[in-house]
Amino acid sequence: MNTTVANEQVSPAPRIAARPARDIATGALEAMARVSAWLGGLFLLATALLVAAQILARLAGAQIPSADDVTAWFLAGSVLLALPYALRQGSHIRVTLLLHMLPAGLRRFCEVLSNVAALILAGWAAWHCTGFVQDSFLNNEVSQGIVALPMWIPQLSMPVGLWGLFAMLAGRLAALLSGSPWPEEDHG
Repeated sequence: MNTTVANEQVSPAPRIAARPARDIATGALEAMARVSAWLGGLFLLATALLVAAQILARLAGAQIPSADDVTAWFLAGSVLLALPYALRQGSHIRVTLLLHMLPAGLRRFCEVLSNVAALILAGWAAWHCTGFVQDSFLNNEVSQGIVALPMWIPQLSMPVGLWGLFAMLAGRLAALLSGSPWPEEDHG
């Protein structure tokens, strides 16, 4: 016995467009890169504003307490927090002259090898910086300047920036291994 109706058309269930995990990860890396760029830029702007304010204060015969310490922390934060964005944009210093002269297979091997080495170094540095900040927090370390600021606060930019770099290097390695394009390839 056949239970199908001859002229009846069954409409398929609506399909929900699923984004591949790689697209989601790439989007997350892009978002992290943009946030890191903004944070790095804000810290650089804060550095410039604090230096300018300190100059004006000194001209007026005053001083901003611990301005030198805070300026150094802001400057370090601007560099460290912008590391993921710099890698995403291909702004880190790389020796590409030699890479471009290598055959494609050897070039890819060298790219993967250097990325793995950078990933290991970034992970090692991020891990130890995280422990360093944790020790500062647990031991209630404060700055030696006029303003006694808990040291874990300015130190936090180290592990945040380095873990961001680690994540970006992991994304770059995944792109290299899968043959997917990476934005820095457009820069040179």
